[in-house]
Amino acid sequence: METDSSGEGGLMERRWAAMLATAMALAVLSACTGPAHDEDRPKVDGAVVQPGRPGEKSKTLDEAPRIAEAEANDADIMFTQMMILHHAQALQMSKLAEGAGAGRSVQILADRIDGAQRPEIVYMAGWLADRGEDAPTSEEIKDGDMGAMSMGHGRHDGHGSGSHTMPGMATAGQLRDLADARGAEFDNLFLTLMIRHHQGAVDMAGEVLRDGSEQQLNELASGIAADQGAEISRMKDLLGR
Repeated sequence: METDSSGEGGLMERRWAAMLATAMALAVLSACTGPAHDEDRPKVDGAVVQPGRPGEKSKTLDEAPRIAEAEANDADIMFTQMMILHHAQALQMSKLAEGAGAGRSVQILADRIDGAQRPEIVYMAGWLADRGEDAPTSEEIKDGDMGAMSMGHGRHDGHGSGSHTMPGMATAGQLRDLADARGAEFDNLFLTLMIRHHQGAVDMAGEVLRDGSEQQLNELASGIAADQGAEISRMKDLLGR
């Protein structure tokens, strides 16, 4: 018996046809948009390929340089060794504040410098030791002794910290003057020397950001530049008062 296309049978046939068309459309759309998870995406020679949008080419996700995997170079090693010595002098200067009768704002600043730079020395010493480079011991770090922290002379390629001068470092005479100063005189001299000292660290950070290659050191240098740049502004404000 023939089915009347205008009756109930015809209605059911039209519904099934519509459902089938919808299912086919969803299948085509899913194929165009690609897999939902990275692990399901096609791989070419170990590289993950990300399908492009309609009309665009697919791209290999690891085409961008992998900065985080870059090896440390001489600029990274030199920066780290020099910055440890640079930080060590900042700790020496900051340690004088309490005995010199520094003002409250300067004492707070000195404590903050010690609290920030001592852990950075520990981090940099570990970073160097992991790479077989000269690094201070935990006792040297604890004492903050510039004389003891004279690492960097053992490198044979001329790039150790002993072959470069560090910007912003106070001279032995300036350190003696700071140790002898008291009260407001100490505050003014401490701020003057530490502004110059911090600016030297910012300059050193800029050099390794330009010439270095290791991602961890890049992040550390960026943090040093930002933190000490902010403290320079604070110290200039205190000195202006």
